[in-house]
This record gives sequence, C-alpha cells and structure tokens, in this order.
Amino acid sequence: MLDSADTLRGAHVGVIATDTATGATLYERHADQSFQPASTLKLVVGSAALDVLGPTYAPRTYAQLIGGELEVEPDGDPFFGIEEANALARAARAFPLAHVSDVVVRVFPERSPTYPGGWTFDDFAEDYAARPSAATFEENVVHVFATPGGTAKASVVVRTSPPLPIVAPDVDTCTPAGAFLVNRAITGTSGSDDTLDAQPTASGCRLLVGSLPSGSSASETDVAVPDPPLYLAQSLVAALKAAGISVDGNGSVDRREELRLISSVTVMTPVWNHDGAPLSAVLPRFWIPSDNFVGETLLMHLAGSRDAALDVERGWLRSIGVDPVTTTLYDGSGLSQYDRITPRDLVTILQHDWNGPNRQLVLDSLPIGGARGTIEGVAGTPASGRVFAKTGSMMHVRGLAGYLATQRHGAVTFAFEVDDWIGAYPDLAKVRAAVLSRIVQD
Repeated sequence: MLDSADTLRGAHVGVIATDTATGATLYERHADQSFQPASTLKLVVGSAALDVLGPTYAPRTYAQLIGGELEVEPDGDPFFGIEEANALARAARAFPLAHVSDVVVRVFPERSPTYPGGWTFDDFAEDYAARPSAATFEENVVHVFATPGGTAKASVVVRTSPPLPIVAPDVDTCTPAGAFLVNRAITGTSGSDDTLDAQPTASGCRLLVGSLPSGSSASETDVAVPDPPLYLAQSLVAALKAAGISVDGNGSVDRREELRLISSVTVMTPVWNHDGAPLSAVLPRFWIPSDNFVGETLLMHLAGSRDAALDVERGWLRSIGVDPVTTTLYDGSGLSQYDRITPRDLVTILQHDWNGPNRQLVLDSLPIGGARGTIEGVAGTPASGRVFAKTGSMMHVRGLAGYLATQRHGAVTFAFEVDDWIGAYPDLAKVRAAVLSRIVQD
C-alpha cells in the first residue's frame, strides 16, 4: 500500500505498529530512522511532564504590594489572560487598593527566553509561534479586530483586545517596547478574499498586511506580541484602571538576575495568588488542539531554563528505554526545524504512558479520528472512532502517533511519520487512513 502510493513518491516514510499488550512488533518500516516530528514531538513534553511534575501540578501567579508598586510574578500559566487579570483587579480593589504607582512584572531572564533554535523568522508574528515566556497573557497574542474602511484601498480600521496603545502610525516610530503594530492592511473590493495577516519586522515590530473585503464584518487576527512581560504589565494596568484603581505608570518589567532587595522598612504585602489549571486539565487543551504555546510553557516548568529542561527530557527518555542519541530536541512544540525523533521512540513513549498510572488521562487528551481534534481523512473509514493519536503537520512533514482500537485483536500502538514530502495532503490522509484501517480490521 505504501509502495504504490503516488503521494509518497520520494518521501521519507517511517511506520511501526506494536501490540500494545505484549510489545511485539506487528509491522515496521524505517522505524529506527530519524524524522522531523512536527507536533508529534508534543508527546515528549506532555508525557515527561506527567511523570516529572505529576497530573496535579499547577503554576501559581503571585501579586504583592511593595512600596506602592504592585509587583506580579508570573509562573508560566499558559491560560492566564483577560479573565485572570480582571480577577486580580477585583481582589486588589477589595484589598482595598485605590492607587498604585505602577505594575511591575518580575521575571528572571532565563524564564523570558529567546525563540528556540530552528524556529522560522517568518512565523514570529503568527499566533502559533508566540514567544515563550513565564510572563503569559492571552497566550502572548493580542486580538486585532479589523473592519473595512469607507472605500476600496482605504486603510482598514483597527481595534485591539485588550485595548492598549500598541498601534504605531508607521515602521519608523514603532518599537517592540511600545507601539509595535503597524496597520498596512487595506479595504478590498466587495466579495474579495479576506487576506489579513501579520508579518514580523527585523526590529521586532509587527505589520498587519493584506486586505478585507468592502462591506464585510469585523475580522479577527491574533498577532504574537514581541515583549510578553511588558504586554502582561500593560494589560494588568488596564485591568486595574477598569476596576477603578488609579495607576501612575504604564506598566514595567523587572528583568534583573538577582532577587530584589527589600529594605527592613519596606512592607511586602500579598494581594492575590492564583493557581492555574492542573496538568490533568491542561493536557487535553494541549494535545487535542495541538497548542504550541502550551508545549513551550510546559517545557519551561521542567527546569529553570530551556537547556536544563531539555536535559530533563533526555534523562526521562533514557529512563523509559529511549536512547537520547536517536533524538534531537530543541523545543516543546515541534516547531523547530532541528527536532528529530524515530517512530520507535514515539511508540516507546506511548507504551510507557499506556502501562503507567495516567493511561486514561492520556487517552482522554488525544484527538480521536472522526470524532475530535486534528486527525483528517479518518472519518467514514473503518478506523473512524478507533484512532487515538497526536498529529504533526508542517511544510513537507506529516506525522501521527498513538493507539488503535482494533476490531478483533485489542489495542495497537503505532507511529506513522512522513517527511521530505511534497504531495497533496488529502491524498496522504487517504493513504494513511487506509493503512490504519487495514490494521484495525486485520
């Protein structure tokens, strides 16, 4: 079936199917060769986090009053956003606070890192490639709502949520630490396509480009912000002001390596603590929609820096029987062009999950072909509803790894990895569904 598939001509294909109960290999093809995994790499950080951190692990955000400033120390809560900012503001109002001099976000430099190696510059403004940081707000994207201008070729009208002063008149005045969004989008003719998109600039600013058809309703585009800690600070200032608390400053960031020295006469008063969702609730919101941002924040929780966290992953892989030499790990999402893993390694991870205490949580957190999530081509085939697996998709890369509920035999653990591929995705999805259906029915 694989040899005769035109869509796989010239592609690198690795497949392995294993009896989940016994571990016996049922079929393999290039199972020990390295592949670019795309989002199937998310199985590594998610499964490692379950073992290293535990399913009840949750990040905690602290807010405290220090010398008139409200200091906030974020902890990499991937879902911290407008709702949590409003909760902090309500708690501060009830404290009671009527005035603060500024909101200061405290973040250590290693927890507000650069982009991982192998990420593509063209992606930096996109919502799926938001900059990793312990400081998180709305997954580090700003929601941009554009409406058509009065006439064709007129600039679109832009508003943002949260409503911050981040729109600059031109690239000469934009700055990543201020107004970073430049509106270059225009109004198209009636009935034309909505082509709104965001592009990064070398300076770190963001350009809103493309067009919006005349007469259309508002179009939302999520744009990744260049400075997440500052974005969080500014958003918290806006939330405090909306709650009736006056703030002198516009929000700032303390990025010093050393801890702040508090004098004996300075009172540090807790105002608000917030526990994020536990890992057991995060995992389905990570794997089912294949959320890159969650993968990067989870990686951050494994250790104090990205390099240390990747070392933790390698140690964990070694402990479950994967030779780290067969992998290259650069991030937690699979966006890096440098990531590599073998199909057998993915199956080893899945077998470990199956035989561990979190089997049901893992199954509940995976997409199901034909039922939920991001698996395409399975609906209407014998494999529909029987494929529990993580997808992976990038340019020239398609992967799928998980479990099959066969009709007569029991569970099968599998990985189906394809890279160096240039075909049409519907054709590949059809071939893959046919292979999985063959295993399901055998």
